[in-house]
Parts: sequence; C-alpha cells; structure tokens
Amino acid sequence: MSPTAPSDKSYKILLRANDHYERHQYQESIIEYTRVLQHSGTDDYLALIYSNRSASYIETKEYKKAEEDAKRVIELDRNWSKGYFRYGEALFRQGLFDEAIESYKQAVEKDPKNGKELSTHITKALIEKDNQAQGIKIIQLVAGKDIAVERNVLSPIQNKIYAFATHMRNIIHIIADIKTKTCIVVDACWDLDSILRYIDEEGYTIVATIITHHHFDHVGGSPPPPYDTLPIKISGLANLLKRLPHIKAYINPNDIPFIQQANPSIQYNRLVPTCTSDITSQMTVGDIHIDFIHTPGHTPGSQSLLVNHSRLLTGDTLLCGGHCGRTDLPGGDRRMMQHTLKSVLGSLDDRIVIYPGHDYGFKWSTIGTERENGCLGEDLVGFGMVVQ
Repeated sequence: MSPTAPSDKSYKILLRANDHYERHQYQESIIEYTRVLQHSGTDDYLALIYSNRSASYIETKEYKKAEEDAKRVIELDRNWSKGYFRYGEALFRQGLFDEAIESYKQAVEKDPKNGKELSTHITKALIEKDNQAQGIKIIQLVAGKDIAVERNVLSPIQNKIYAFATHMRNIIHIIADIKTKTCIVVDACWDLDSILRYIDEEGYTIVATIITHHHFDHVGGSPPPPYDTLPIKISGLANLLKRLPHIKAYINPNDIPFIQQANPSIQYNRLVPTCTSDITSQMTVGDIHIDFIHTPGHTPGSQSLLVNHSRLLTGDTLLCGGHCGRTDLPGGDRRMMQHTLKSVLGSLDDRIVIYPGHDYGFKWSTIGTERENGCLGEDLVGFGMVVQ
C-alpha cells in the first residue's frame, strides 16, 4: 500500500510530478518532486518521493544526484527494497558494476517475492562488467523513450513521426570502443539529431554504420504501404551518410537494392556489401571485432552481428521472448527463417548475449534462454512472429 500524502496540496503536486514522469518530462518531474519535499510527511512518504526523484535524475543523467536521493530512501526506510534498487541503478549508470550488484542483491533480500525480476538487473550488471573488461560498450537507444520524444507544436509532421516511432519501439545500437572513443552505429533511424547529439555528448566518434536489414524503420526514408498514406519521411541512413561523408554503411548485398529504391539519393560507393569475402565478412575497430552473419527470413539480406564472439545484435531476426520477426512481408521467407533459427543462430554458444532490434518487452536475452523458449536449434518447436 502506498503511503498517504500529508495534505491535499502535497498529493496534487505529487500527481503532477508523476504525470510529468510518465510523459518523459523529467526536468519538470524533478521540480515537482522537489516541491513535494518542501512539505512535511511520514518517513515512508518521503522515501517514496526521494525514490521517484532519484528515478528522474537517472533519466536526466544526473547520476550523483540520483545516488544521493537513493541513500536518503535507504536512511528513511531500511526495509524497503526500492531504495537499494535505486542505489544500484545510480551506481550501474556510473559504471560501478560491482557496487551495483551488491545493492541489487540487498534489494532481492528485502523483496524475495520479486527476486526473479530484480535478479535480471544483477545479470545485466554482470554483462556490462564483462563488456567493460573486453574494452567495449554496447548502448541501446529506444525510439519513443530515449529518442524521438520531444514534441513540437510547430511541427505536426515530426510529431506524427515520433508517435509512430513510439509505436514501433526500435532499438538503435551504438557499439563503442572504450579506449579510442570510436563507435559504430547500427540502424540509426527516426531521430538522427538526438542520436548524433547523444554520441557527441558521450565523446564518441562514428567511424562506420551497419544496417541489419532494409525495412524503413531501420534505415529511414519513405515508408511502404500501408504507412505511405502518412505525409512523412523518416530520417535515417541517407541523412547520416550526408552528414558524415567520411563513413560507409555495411549492408548485406541482398538488401542493398531495396535500400537504394527507398533512398535513391544514397550513392552506391557509400555502401559496403557484407558477407562477400574475407574482407567484408568481418570488421575490427579497436577492441571491437564483428563477424557478419547472414540470417535471412525476415528479409533476404537480414544480417546479425556477432561482437567479440560473445554478443549478438539480431535486428528483427530474433526479437527474444520466443519471438522472431515477421515473414509475411515482401521478401520474407518462413522456411529461410526456420533454417536461420534452427541451424545458423541455433548453432551458437548458449552464453552469447542477444540484443534485438525492437523493445517488445525484452531488450536482451541469451542464446540459451531463447533455445529454452523453443525458438532456436535442433529442438525448434515453432516460433511466434511479432506483428506490428
């Protein structure tokens, strides 16, 4: 049961703060939560407010402030698991993975009923710790959450695009080399300004881009039917190559014609066909080593990216949770998808971590988990297609 607000005024301010948070207006939610804290209240009520403000600080990347608020939560209510969880989240975002894991474990001890859900954060911290040990960082930006969120009353078309992006929930991946601060951006789409701004703020330099497959929600351009009734054109690969003339795009050759048809302004010499020789079957940037794996089924040229033999970016081929991409769109092939899942991805090590192309409830999984879900390998029992 949630603690009771000390007054109607405090309660109304809290509702306003929560509404800002739900709308991703985090600066505004911080202001309102701070106003609530100016009122008196019971320890458990104040703990709730500090917890909510800590979550807002996480979203504005003010991790030290998030950490301090989480400490206050623990001081006010040492038996509430949320304080330890918030503290773990703040430490996790600062790259303090060992400390974050300990805090997550304390949260599990305080709330064993939700231990399974909380344990996924421990696993995620272990994955990020291992990435750090490899000298790499894999960043996920979710359309409609991390990018394509700022509405503009003067730009109704942009608002339509961003509403569409929120529906699609694409994940844009940035694979960064920690030592050289260079990075590769995968499927940059929907809100190129925000993607490039994020990369610049993190101090990375883009040296290449990779496309997992040709669909408009991964490369941009004009959407196909039935979405072509909307007066929109989505920013993506063509815009990226124009703004960064020094980079090239690595794409499976089977999908290049589709990309050129939807984006005729892209020059062919800016596109590098993958999986065609020893030269283009792999890519190395600093401590990042990528093997391009042809995984047809969703499209003829769908490709997955095996990073350092331990991380797999699957685009829309494998979406986690026992689901794969659609095979009923032009170029889709159910038999090819079955072969991909059974023999290509199904042959990989169970410990490999999967990063899918959409956030449909799962932003990561493992080969072993998806094998258990009946979606991979010799024990393939069928697969569910996610339909958008």
